Amino acid sequence: MRATSAARNPNRQQPERAPKNDRTEVRRTSSNRQQSGKKRLRLWAVLMLVLILWSGYTLISQSSVIADKSAQLEERATAKASSETALGEVKTEIKRLQDPEYIAQIARKEYNMFKPEEIPIRVTGEGGGE
Repeated sequence: MRATSAARNPNRQQPERAPKNDRTEVRRTSSNRQQSGKKRLRLWAVLMLVLILWSGYTLISQSSVIADKSAQLEERATAKASSETALGEVKTEIKRLQDPEYIAQIARKEYNMFKPEEIPIRVTGEGGGE
């Protein structure tokens, strides 16, 4: 029947068919769907593995940085505490140096200075105290 219809209408072009190759048309069968699903699952698993490894590396590197910073903070806190202690001692010494009696005591001990009415007693030798 086909030949007769082409013969009746010679101007009508028949659609060209692709030449048959050795390859056959691939149809989506259940086995193909399973294989493509497995491929997607493998790809997803690989991506998740890469993400987990990257996250683990970042966590470990940040933990080491935090530990270093914590050690530095502790050292600086100790230095601050010792500085504050020294500052307190200096402030106490400043208050004491504003007292005239304390200044006189330092002058007697360190510089051997005495008031005009005092008589200095100097002890020499080993048993001079008794």
